[in-house]
Amino acid sequence: MPNAGPVHPASAHNADAGTSRRTFLKLGAAAATFLVLAARFQRTAFAGSTAGQRVAPADPVYHLLNRISNGVTPEDLSLARDMGFNAFLEQQLNPAGVRESALNGKIKKLRVWTMKSQQLLKLNDWELAYRGLLNGAVVRAVYAKAQLFERVCEFWIDHFNVSGDDSPGTTVDYVNALRRHAFGRFRDLLGASAKHPAMLYYLDNASNIAAHPNENYARELMELHTVGVDGGYTEEDVREVARALTGWSVDWGEGFAFHEWDHEFGAKQILGVDFPAGRGMEEGDQILDMLADHPNTRSFVCRKLCRRFVSDAPPESLVARMADVWAQTGGQIVPVLRELFTSSEFAAAAGSKLRRPLDWFAASLRVTGATVKDFWWQHYMLEQIGQLPHGWHPPDGYPDTARAWANTGGLLARWNQAFVLTDGALNWHDRSLATLLKKKVGRFKTAGELVGRLGLAVFGEALSPEQAAPYVDFASDGQGADAIIEKGLVGAKMGTTAGLMLCSPLFMWR
Repeated sequence: MPNAGPVHPASAHNADAGTSRRTFLKLGAAAATFLVLAARFQRTAFAGSTAGQRVAPADPVYHLLNRISNGVTPEDLSLARDMGFNAFLEQQLNPAGVRESALNGKIKKLRVWTMKSQQLLKLNDWELAYRGLLNGAVVRAVYAKAQLFERVCEFWIDHFNVSGDDSPGTTVDYVNALRRHAFGRFRDLLGASAKHPAMLYYLDNASNIAAHPNENYARELMELHTVGVDGGYTEEDVREVARALTGWSVDWGEGFAFHEWDHEFGAKQILGVDFPAGRGMEEGDQILDMLADHPNTRSFVCRKLCRRFVSDAPPESLVARMADVWAQTGGQIVPVLRELFTSSEFAAAAGSKLRRPLDWFAASLRVTGATVKDFWWQHYMLEQIGQLPHGWHPPDGYPDTARAWANTGGLLARWNQAFVLTDGALNWHDRSLATLLKKKVGRFKTAGELVGRLGLAVFGEALSPEQAAPYVDFASDGQGADAIIEKGLVGAKMGTTAGLMLCSPLFMWR
């Protein structure tokens, strides 16, 4: 399982500050029982089938919503079906028209997201900034109505990755900068990243000076942000780009600054283009222009978008059409996304993408109404499943394919946390956990009614008889859909059955 990075010292100090020792002891004993149940359930309920066979829906609206959101809710599915595929997609591609009053209220409470840029760059309250940074990622993923916008923002945060735990206030400002251009023009995104203190410090361009050039950012600019590792550049191009970017630095608390005294003013040649001597900051801007409009950049970024939203093996036919749209629109992101989501390749790809850990966690909160009120407990849970927001230290961002995440350790961790978010939140009476699951399910008497109501809440629409059968068998102890759930077992059956649904391939794959 990918390592989300080392725990910050503050984590070890505060990890159980709001969570009782009794709760963790309860978790250890009860989770072991649940893991046995989950493993047995997976083996018997889904034996002999593939991910795509288990989850591929026939409804294109469901498929669209399942891919662009962090969890399909009955309310959102009803809205999308009423609007129709194209109208709903257009709404999601125009997030300025989506009212986010509930989300904005939650974001405002985190404080850091309402601060101005210079406040964030000078912020010395590490814990306030770090809590706001991580909680902001989770809250937006769970509560936003403009779900596609949030998923695309997550894509750009991975694409232009920086590690968030060293200076979380600066990272908050960096996320704000990327969000401003997430549905805009790629060149503007590239420039916002290149000139932000978070990136300048992270890849060492702040210390890239004529006397001692540093090639770190120059290399990743081409390999990861634009043309790709096979994009046709040479080691000499890397050195020349580094020379052209000397002097691109930071004035503390103020942001980007060009230090001309540290710039290399000599002649350069980059990707076959001559840069005459005597030029300053405009050299770097010209490089960004060249790279943003390069054919290999179009293909590289479009292929990554396909990998995120279509398939682990991106269809080259779709990549080519998206790259053509990019060229025709000057790198506008929205038309490229429209081409992706309206394509036949996208329509044919239902059931082929495994939720990444953070996507799965957010979806679990979203469909069950669970919340983890203790910050460090939620931090621990995200570490356990392997995807702490802004916690990937290498510059390539969190992995994006099932191969990186579909392993025994990672799936066991998800099963463990599924139990906490369902049975734990419903039955442990711990103030650090809360859930709306009982409200979402409502009253029921039989195992069939329980499974029907839970299925609607977790998956957004009713399960087919074949899909419901293993859950009915579990909830009824093999007695069938009409078996009455004893009053004393209502909470336990509801919690564990919901947990098994969150562990299922039907929920894991989309």
